[in-house]
Amino acid sequence: MYAVIDTNVLIYDTFSDSPFHKEARELLESFNRWYVPPLVLQEYIWFFKRKRKPLQSAKKMVEWYFSDPRFKGMEMDHRIVVQALQILGEHNRSLGHINDAIILSHAVSRKLPIATFDIKLRKLAIKVGVEVLPDELG
Repeated sequence: MYAVIDTNVLIYDTFSDSPFHKEARELLESFNRWYVPPLVLQEYIWFFKRKRKPLQSAKKMVEWYFSDPRFKGMEMDHRIVVQALQILGEHNRSLGHINDAIILSHAVSRKLPIATFDIKLRKLAIKVGVEVLPDELG
């Protein structure tokens, strides 16, 4: 199974004290391929900065994900942004949700499910017709 991976899945997988650590780890293990948008990597690294984690920790984890054969980096082009803005407009969302809409647009454009623990993104994905994983939050 394949999925576009949201930032919180990587964060929860990385940090064992996070609320969905076990679920994130099991979710990633269940996929044959992890489609990771560039914005997800950027948000992931920013998380390390916000939590005042050392640069080397972020670098080590990013390289660890890159080295996994299931990892597939995605490319960003203007069509993803245009589609994200369209999703926001169609679903009456503010620009404050642009990052989620961009990540969701990657799933829409590839016709892939999205893996996320973000409640708002899950609801928006369902409205747009994208399968959301895990099926339920426990």
